[in-house]
Amino acid sequence: MGGPEVVDGPKPRGRPRDQDSAETRLRLLRVAQELFARHGYEATSNRTIAKASGITSGAIYHYFASKAELYAAVYEVVFDRVFSAFEKAIADHDTLVSQYAAVLDAAAMLNREDPLVPAFVIGVAGDAERNPELKELLRPLRRRNNEFFRHLVAEAADRGELRPGVDVRAVEDLLNAVVSGLARLSAITGDARRHAAAVDALQQFFAGTLLTG
Repeated sequence: MGGPEVVDGPKPRGRPRDQDSAETRLRLLRVAQELFARHGYEATSNRTIAKASGITSGAIYHYFASKAELYAAVYEVVFDRVFSAFEKAIADHDTLVSQYAAVLDAAAMLNREDPLVPAFVIGVAGDAERNPELKELLRPLRRRNNEFFRHLVAEAADRGELRPGVDVRAVEDLLNAVVSGLARLSAITGDARRHAAAVDALQQFFAGTLLTG
C-alpha cells in the first residue's frame, strides 16, 4: 500500500548524526534513483525509499522537503554524471562526427557501468508530464541537456561543417533523439550488449564501413 516492495534494509534510524549525514544523503539518492528507475515517480513513496535506505520515514525530510525535491536531486546527479562524461569525451575531438561518435561511446560505457542511468533517464519525461510540481522543479535543470547538443551543433556550423541551409535545430533534435533512443533500448531490453552493438553499428555507418555499396 505504500509503494513497490523492496528487500528489507538495515534497521531504520532517526535523524542522522552530522558525521554520517553526507553518507546517508548519498545512500538516499542512490536508492531513490533505483526505485524511481524501476517503478516510476508515482509508484515510489518516500516511506519505501526511507525503508530501503535504512532510515525512518520522518528522517528523510532532514534531507529533502518532498518526494519531488528528492527526484529533482536524483535528476541533477544523474544528468551531471551523463553530461560530464559527454563533455570529457568530446574534449579531444574537433569535428561533429568524431565528437558525436565519442558521445555514443561514452553513453555505452555509462550503460555498462550502471544500467540504472538509462532506466532513470527515459522515465523522466513521462514522470514530469504527469506531475506539474515535478515538471516545474526540473525545468531549470534540463537546460544542460539542451545546451550540450545546441553548442555541439553550433560549433560545427561555425567551423563550416554544415551545408548552407541545413536546419540547425533539426540536427540538434536528431543527435539528442538518437542518444535518447539508445537509452530507451537499453532500459527496455535490460541488455547493455545490445546497446553497445547498436552503437557499434552506428559507428560503422559513420565510418562508411557498414554497407557494401
